[in-house]
Amino acid sequence: MPHLYDLYGMAHTASYKKAKAFSESDLDDPNNFTNISSHQKLVAYRDAGKATKGDDFNPSQEPLDPELVMISGGGRPHGSIAIGDGIIRCQLTLPEIKARQSSSCPEITRHPRPVELAIEAALQKERAANQAALEKERLASQASLQADLDERDQTTTRLIEEERARNEAGQRALYELFVGLCEKSSQVPPPMPVFSSIGTNNSRAASHDPSPGQPSPNEAAASNRGVSPP
Repeated sequence: MPHLYDLYGMAHTASYKKAKAFSESDLDDPNNFTNISSHQKLVAYRDAGKATKGDDFNPSQEPLDPELVMISGGGRPHGSIAIGDGIIRCQLTLPEIKARQSSSCPEITRHPRPVELAIEAALQKERAANQAALEKERLASQASLQADLDERDQTTTRLIEEERARNEAGQRALYELFVGLCEKSSQVPPPMPVFSSIGTNNSRAASHDPSPGQPSPNEAAASNRGVSPP
């Protein structure tokens, strides 16, 4: 038969029709219990037992210790002990237990009231909600920044392409003018140069630096007028 500690846990995790075996893992989540006060009492007793008897203390494997119930529950704050009231009895009062308490025993703390536990649970829930909201805002800000960077890159690429297109159009217009001058002087124009598509700077350089052996438009015009090129 389960010890009183487990029976108390079973009674406060579900109705008697749905009661199941109590496990220490049930203490991991206060929502497993019908009220937060019952969860706090069980956790306080377990922690006080580990502090007094060692980390291997398992409240499910031994009877309830009345003095330990008094210590973990803060005495009889409402005229009854925290766990098993009416089933177990403690002849000593909390001051008497405290008076003979050794330095190795856990400190006797005030038993929190249910309203205090409810407030603490609400605060924890609010903190978790605020943390989630901050994380959501951070992710949204990061996504917005990335979108701005992508848009800037696209704009830069578009402007570079437009500049390159303007440079190539200017080079072609200059070549066509040069071809017209050659035709008027009955000269054979050189082949159309290959316009650089690497970048705008190269395109500008190509327009001012004709290939070796090919006269520039200015040189051809000067030759047609019988003037030595500069």
